[in-house]
Amino acid sequence: MIRCGKKKFDNYTLYLFDDKDLKLEEHKTLYKKLDEGKINKKQLNEKMKRAGQILIVSNMDVEEYEVFKLFKKRESVEKMFDTYKTVLDADKLYLQSDKSVFGHVFISFISFYIHCTIENLLKKAGLNSKITPIDLLHKYGRVYHIDLKEADLITEVPKKVRELDEKLGLDVFPKK
Repeated sequence: MIRCGKKKFDNYTLYLFDDKDLKLEEHKTLYKKLDEGKINKKQLNEKMKRAGQILIVSNMDVEEYEVFKLFKKRESVEKMFDTYKTVLDADKLYLQSDKSVFGHVFISFISFYIHCTIENLLKKAGLNSKITPIDLLHKYGRVYHIDLKEADLITEVPKKVRELDEKLGLDVFPKK
């Protein structure tokens, strides 16, 4: 349960949220720190007063619920940045020129866009708990398209890949 308050201060609006679940989690962490000797009783009491509270300062004056929804959305943004950095290794730039950096960032952005699109397809099909975008690409990577001068040839599509394609509704592989 979330309780909230809103107060104007100059050109800013202060939003204070009291999150009971967060408070419980922070209490457990604080008692653990006390047991480990990382904090003393006085520090524990001071930190307990603020446990579970989230203060947001904004130049927007909207309903508290809207601000809290924006705050909670940050988790998905942080997850996307984590994906961008870890899965795509996009945080490692060893490039010498501006053009190289621009090219690297552009390709990383396109890759990230494709990754998120695949992730959304998996969510829509209810498969995101069973398969990751990288796994999907590996599965689809088992099928080859061979371009011969007189005809095109697609290697055999494994049954599991066909079923996966059907669940996703992509219809990538031609029917015989």
